[in-house]
Amino acid sequence: MDAKIFGAFIAECRKGKNMTQADLAIKLNVTDKAVSRWERGIGFPDINTIEPLASALEISVLELMKSERIVSNEVTKEEATGIIADTISVAKLQRKQERRNALFILGITAVIVIMLLFFDSMQWQLDTLIFTSVGVVFPLFCVLGLIALLGNAIWRKAMGKSYGQTVVMALALLFFLIIIMGLFFLVGALGISSVPN
Repeated sequence: MDAKIFGAFIAECRKGKNMTQADLAIKLNVTDKAVSRWERGIGFPDINTIEPLASALEISVLELMKSERIVSNEVTKEEATGIIADTISVAKLQRKQERRNALFILGITAVIVIMLLFFDSMQWQLDTLIFTSVGVVFPLFCVLGLIALLGNAIWRKAMGKSYGQTVVMALALLFFLIIIMGLFFLVGALGISSVPN
């Protein structure tokens, strides 16, 4: 599926309904910038937005995915298969890009946290390094990663892109933070390890 042809078709259908980009964006609960990006062929709407987009433009999902009006009421099996394959490939591409962005954000967060603490801890002993890693580095990574991922998810939602995997990764960080900090405090409460000064 060609993004520019898809975008031009959306623009044509929108203008045929005397809708502005802002009107369409309000109907789809996305920003007008997201609609503009689609119409310029920069990207595709999230797969979950396809059906509401077709409904807002008063066309069928097949017409939207084919990026042209279907005159006859019948669609051949080959046409339907091709349209479905295009839709699935766009959805896979969106998920892959979202996962890559989320992992990139986490990687950058980890590198920044580790580098900051490494320079600060060059003179520390082994038990202090372990304590710092578990009690400071990991929680700091989780908190900053959580904030960065949630910010990215909000931005992706506003741009009309998929954001579900990013939210799941943020929640996983929160879960790991709770587990590790719970274990860390349990070890301290039981007096199993001494806390360095």
